[in-house]
Amino acid sequence: MNLHKPFWSWYAFAACVFTLTSYSQDILWERSYGGKHAELLFDAIPTADYGFILAGSSVSGATGNKTSANRGDLDYWLWKMDEHGEAVWQKTFGGNGMDILQSIRLTPDGGFILAGTSTSGKGLDKTEGARGLSDFWVIKLDAGGGLQWQKTIGGIDSDELVAVLVSKDGKYLLGGTSASGISGEKTDKNRGGTDLWIVQLDGSGNIEWQQTYGGLYNEQLRGLCPAPSGGYMVLGYTNSPESDEKKGKGFGKGDFWVLRLDVRGEQLWQQTFGGDLDDQPFTILALNNGDYLLGGNSASGTSGNKTTSARSGSDFWVVRMDEQGNSVWQESYDFGKYDILTSLTENPDGSILIGGHAKTETRGKSKEEEGINDYIALKVKANGEEIWNRHLGSDGDDILRKLIQTRDGGYLLAGTSNAAKNNYALRRKNGKRKNQGLSVAGKGESLAVSDNAQKEVDETLTQGRDAVNDIYKEHTEGLRDELSEALGSQDGPIKTGIAVPTNVVGQGSGKSAGVDADALSGLSGNNYQKQPASKNKTLNYGTSDFWVIKLKDKDKKEKARQSIEAAPNPARNYTNVIIGYDFEKGTATVFDIAGHMLQSFEITTGRTVPIDLGSYPEGIYIVEVKTEKSTDAVKVMKSR
Repeated sequence: MNLHKPFWSWYAFAACVFTLTSYSQDILWERSYGGKHAELLFDAIPTADYGFILAGSSVSGATGNKTSANRGDLDYWLWKMDEHGEAVWQKTFGGNGMDILQSIRLTPDGGFILAGTSTSGKGLDKTEGARGLSDFWVIKLDAGGGLQWQKTIGGIDSDELVAVLVSKDGKYLLGGTSASGISGEKTDKNRGGTDLWIVQLDGSGNIEWQQTYGGLYNEQLRGLCPAPSGGYMVLGYTNSPESDEKKGKGFGKGDFWVLRLDVRGEQLWQQTFGGDLDDQPFTILALNNGDYLLGGNSASGTSGNKTTSARSGSDFWVVRMDEQGNSVWQESYDFGKYDILTSLTENPDGSILIGGHAKTETRGKSKEEEGINDYIALKVKANGEEIWNRHLGSDGDDILRKLIQTRDGGYLLAGTSNAAKNNYALRRKNGKRKNQGLSVAGKGESLAVSDNAQKEVDETLTQGRDAVNDIYKEHTEGLRDELSEALGSQDGPIKTGIAVPTNVVGQGSGKSAGVDADALSGLSGNNYQKQPASKNKTLNYGTSDFWVIKLKDKDKKEKARQSIEAAPNPARNYTNVIIGYDFEKGTATVFDIAGHMLQSFEITTGRTVPIDLGSYPEGIYIVEVKTEKSTDAVKVMKSR
């Protein structure tokens, strides 16, 4: 059986060009976060205090600006940042195996839910034993990042947790890919190779219900979103013919598969989108008017029910779908040979932000000819028509995972950046690399990657690769490729493109399915003249870092900020008091409605102040914040 690569493994890239000499999107700042080995970013979300949270995995110890020791192999790694990109706090959670944090969401009590995949047994931060080769691992944190509870969920084989949603009533919907049959917590049989596995937890992490969906071959979970009218939308990848839950024929090597579920996970309808080759979905977004956007990349021409054509390699492919699953419009966006769409966001005016990354095939060429391996940011109108695009990159390979809006009207691009090999040679020669204005945690630590350190990286790579071989088998082979590249493998050049047959994309031919790419330039989509890499990155800590860029769209007006506010409000046990200005020190005091002081404490860092209301009865409370700049108060209602 030929198993296709998972969605986040076959990262394909292309050259992108923005031909204007001035931009309406200023770079406010860029930051690197990491230790001396490797960090992989998988998710990022904005927070109410105008900052954001980064979520991913780390194999580094307390080096660079990473402050915690490594637990085992890859660990969950979480950073809470302010609006300037400065750290408020960071957390590490891990066991003795590989722990891959892939999704984070805010919870109604002001805390966070972490969702990912673990191969670890009981020990270190992991409180439950492994169920199989890999399991779902869910962690609930309070508003300050403190651990509240954790759950391990899985069957006897491999189970990969990809995404989590939080319902309005505080329940958690987990979406993942499963190769397990009935075993462990898995109550339904395996359909084929891998299936979609949806599990709902209550607020304490107990399973309420679960459902399995699949066909004869392989289905992989790619995205979840709430349906505005209730229930959920599930986006998956499928290469199965009509069988079991998979209804309707496939169009090519692999297609987008959309399932509409009710609140209990019962299927209401499904739809498949695809062309004659391989089409890889990545994300789904519910729009304000009730429609949905499906985003991914496609190597197909105009065929099946695909109405736009890829030019060469793969292009961004966006499908706008109505509430019944009918295609409203489709659009392809071509920045070069390989383009991978990873993120969709809707602006208040209905315009769409599209994020992804691109790669060329020009390593080893002269400076003038070298290609880019960059983040791509694209803004389009509600009908898919382009407004502007930008590419932002380093000397190495840059893999964008999320493009999000922050409360101040800015755009945040977050992903993983791999340092170029010549940067390491330079650091070994010079012994260190200058800071260039970015803060470095750890006094006296050198940023040089010594030969011994590089040897350690290579050994860690070998162990990680062997573990992945044993654990994830063929259906997660792409994780091994990504980890190998991130950890600086010397096995050969980075893998390029999605799983496209050699007869589809010729080696350096610039042709797709035998069609001249130039002949496609008049079709739907865009084709850009190539430009050199943008080289915006200023610092590397290790083999790969979290890399974040903050853009300000000058066409968007920033809303006036409140001096103080609380979120969530009403609250259950915790609320976050948000201070709308920078300060050095102050105090936070909680009063009941009669004016009795209940608690008071100093605040010195961060503009988000977690307030614990858990021991108080339902009612209204006043939180007063005094700083050297102002005294303000906000009412908070505590409810059940």
